[in-house]
Amino acid sequence: MSLRRFNPYYRCFFPWLLDRVSKVVAPEREQLLSYAKGAVLEIGAGTGTSFNCYQSQVSEVYALEPDTGVMQKARSVLSGLPETQRDKIQLLVADAMNIPLADNRFDTVVCFLVLCSVPEPQQVLQEVYRVLKPGGQLLFFEHVLSDNVAVQRWQHRLNPLWHRCAGGCQLNRETAGLIVRAGFELQQLKRYQHEAFPVLVRQLVTGIAVKHQ
Repeated sequence: MSLRRFNPYYRCFFPWLLDRVSKVVAPEREQLLSYAKGAVLEIGAGTGTSFNCYQSQVSEVYALEPDTGVMQKARSVLSGLPETQRDKIQLLVADAMNIPLADNRFDTVVCFLVLCSVPEPQQVLQEVYRVLKPGGQLLFFEHVLSDNVAVQRWQHRLNPLWHRCAGGCQLNRETAGLIVRAGFELQQLKRYQHEAFPVLVRQLVTGIAVKHQ
């Protein structure tokens, strides 16, 4: 069993920090989630800052989050939503590397600043591929290895420390390549620098990937 649940940093400070970071990228989240439709699985739903972004074309949302401290804050956010929105969101405490849901279940899976921090991103993507319906879409937004060689060097050097302090987050992953290797077809991909982020996590990729029919 993970000791994170007994650590004051992860029980108290980390959910607050996650919530603050989530608010910085609120416009990007809202834009990406406007593409969500049908039955949705959100991997790493965090503190629930995405819940009010889901529009009328979304029929149900499973909000998956492994951290019980973070999920407690998400539960509070959920309770404050209008009933019509609240009733279609179900919280699920589970690990994305072993999603306890059926094959071909979802029209959309959302990964928003998640694939940087899971221990085995390729396994998570295999699970995402499994639970998506044929033709289903993965909506993703992730920070990745910088295009700047000098920044890359610092990302590699500082990654062990960053990893320990930031909930398992990795500075130097190339997530778009991992998505393609998992069998997805990239339909949209944008790679850019987010000026509101610290330089080590400023390089972002966002887009839509589709499971083959």
